[in-house]
Amino acid sequence: MASRRFGLAPVVVMLAALSVVAGCRRGPVAAASGPAGVLTEEDCPEGAEPPVRCARLSVFENRATKSGRTIPLRIVVLRARDPNRLPDPVFYLAGGPGQAATELIRLRTAYALRSTRDVVFVDQRGTGGSNGLTCAFYGPPHDVQSYFDHFLPPAKVRACRQDLEARADLAQYTTANAADDLDEVRAALGYDRINLIGGSYGTRLAMEFVRRYEPRVRTVILDGAVATSSHMPERFGQRAQRALDALLEECAADSGCRGAFPSIREEAKAVFQRLAAEPARVSLSHPAGLRVAEIVMTRENAAEAIRYMTYSSRDASNVPLYLHSAYQGNFAPIAAFLLRHRADGSFDGLYLSATCTEDVPFVAAGAEREDEATYLGSYRIREQRAACTDWPGGAKPEWLNRPVASQVPVLLISGALDPVTAPAEAADVAASLPRALHVTVPFGGHSYNGLSGLECVDRLRNEFIARGSADGLDTQCLARISRPGFALQH
Repeated sequence: MASRRFGLAPVVVMLAALSVVAGCRRGPVAAASGPAGVLTEEDCPEGAEPPVRCARLSVFENRATKSGRTIPLRIVVLRARDPNRLPDPVFYLAGGPGQAATELIRLRTAYALRSTRDVVFVDQRGTGGSNGLTCAFYGPPHDVQSYFDHFLPPAKVRACRQDLEARADLAQYTTANAADDLDEVRAALGYDRINLIGGSYGTRLAMEFVRRYEPRVRTVILDGAVATSSHMPERFGQRAQRALDALLEECAADSGCRGAFPSIREEAKAVFQRLAAEPARVSLSHPAGLRVAEIVMTRENAAEAIRYMTYSSRDASNVPLYLHSAYQGNFAPIAAFLLRHRADGSFDGLYLSATCTEDVPFVAAGAEREDEATYLGSYRIREQRAACTDWPGGAKPEWLNRPVASQVPVLLISGALDPVTAPAEAADVAASLPRALHVTVPFGGHSYNGLSGLECVDRLRNEFIARGSADGLDTQCLARISRPGFALQH
């Protein structure tokens, strides 16, 4: 899980925000809420091939009282192309928390699955078209230094809370409520059983749905599984260090990378030591093409950039080069990556609503000390704890530290070098799922984009859903997945 939008691995999900697909009708998408439980059809934006159905289902924001404000959940259904469609659709659950599922509409795998099944995308409450809780924590664009501020700037956290509270009870935007919303959508659309594909935080939502509505679930695919015992951002530093160490070991074992950067592990350590002693000054411009500005980049800024680079297998291939350049005094590549990352979209209030209820209050007292020795350090824990003092939290989740035990067939897929949801966490999730299969993608980060041989992962997903079981899946092709190479020069 992450601070910003990310979800299913790019073999399944494109991370960039995408417009919702087109239907047979054209026109603007209405966002007005209606009576709870009422499904209303609406015009679809342009962008994809029909047949497509677009609708909204209003649900109570406060599900306990079943009164007051309602949330119009945005729904997009890619209808199966085969007239003899199978009755169990695939529901995609996005990550973050904060990514809108309808941003994933153009997934290649979604179009492959819709040959025989409907594929459904529902913006979770607090995302996208479902009363999206958007916070602009960085910017405006002409203030380039603002993109190198704290991960969670305190004044902007408070301002966003005040703005959002005019239209949302922020304590109601939880995983449990989202799971109940999803079942209402399932029933309103007329489906008996469904298949779930969740990425990162979406795996938490998927398994909570299984816990509550197991008879309604046919299969589940979990990309980067999150255990109920995982409390963001606990151990973020240790997990990031593990992934970076493994990546640099891989570089040392690769003749080209080793030849270009023979001392990369020592150089990486020196880079963060230097930044801890004195921040770097870098000249760069906003991606919008505004004037060049000199900014100050801290150790925390650089560490965040490297951590997010290791999320993607493609970006991770640049890490040795970027660290080597920084060691030589050129911090611009790392700074430019962080600027692009923070400028690409906006931070979502749902992230704070979910984590301030379900994660941060349960981070161990000594977590900062345990992360401090890593290249990332413990700033994430400090800043998220501080932000949650300014953000309302909901009731303690009933599912906390309670693994889901279920007979539903589950396919868990992990990236070997994932810096946030490591394979060991997926193994913990699988331990109480007797019909589960856990596979690991070699060289994979939190996403696998940039690796060769990913058609293997696509095939495993498709066959698993088609069979409704992991029994007999041939996973030998995973051994043929590889990294095409490391970047050796700019």
